[in-house]
Amino acid sequence: MAFIINGEKVGDEVIEDEFEAIKEQYLDAGEAVCCDRDEEFWTYARDNVVNRVLLEQASVKKFGEVKEAQVDAKFEQIVAEHGGADAFYDNTGFNRGDEFMLRRKVKSSIMVDRYLEDQFGDESDPTEDDIKAYYEENINRYMRSAEVEASQLFIEPKSHTAAKGVYEELCEVRFEILDGADFVEKAAEYCGLDKEEINMGYIQQGQNMPEIESLVFSMRPGEVSPVLASPFGFHMFKVTGRKEPSPIPMEEIPNLEETFLINRREKNISEIIDRLKGEGSVEEVEEEEQEEAV
Repeated sequence: MAFIINGEKVGDEVIEDEFEAIKEQYLDAGEAVCCDRDEEFWTYARDNVVNRVLLEQASVKKFGEVKEAQVDAKFEQIVAEHGGADAFYDNTGFNRGDEFMLRRKVKSSIMVDRYLEDQFGDESDPTEDDIKAYYEENINRYMRSAEVEASQLFIEPKSHTAAKGVYEELCEVRFEILDGADFVEKAAEYCGLDKEEINMGYIQQGQNMPEIESLVFSMRPGEVSPVLASPFGFHMFKVTGRKEPSPIPMEEIPNLEETFLINRREKNISEIIDRLKGEGSVEEVEEEEQEEAV
């Protein structure tokens, strides 16, 4: 697919380049990128290209074309920040044959930045009320997950043949606990651990094996679990406390003001792009249709 944006043709090769760049970003971030995410990345690529072209066009309309001397200066500054040309290409993974493309990206960045700065003007620093309102509007992002306090009885059978006997013995121990025997005392007797080692304390989801978490997080305080088999042995748990999800206090959230500023900027940019789309024309066409339209 290609685009005609306010009469300017944008070929599908531009979308393809953006698609590959996005995929590379996810790979560099350590994410497993499979072909089943391609449609998601194509959507990002199309949106990114359209938004960038709209901002570039608006910038040129307001300020005129960027002079090549400005591009040269900015490109040289970036290279210098990496410690020179050799270090720049080593650090970024680009090669000297990519310089034309890199200068085009630098030029685009200059155009977009100057237009956005003009549109934003002097953004005031956020007040405490601004940050508090953002925190409250996004409270679901700042919740502590549920926590469960539990004690554990654990035995690792000495052999595969011994496993059946250990399991049956622990089932009897469980019945004794359900009839009133003290869990910690029984755990100490059968595990040989002291009370501090038996008490797991409060645990959050993601800290233990999924089979253990799915069990203890489904229990109420005071409940004793069935005997659970895992690759490590046999387990039995008693839940002794539970904390439901709760908001993290504002003062404990790192970089909340920075997050607010980023969110505000993204929102402002989105509003500017929506306005430019409303004022202009964005048409998605097949590449053949684009050639005919020109």
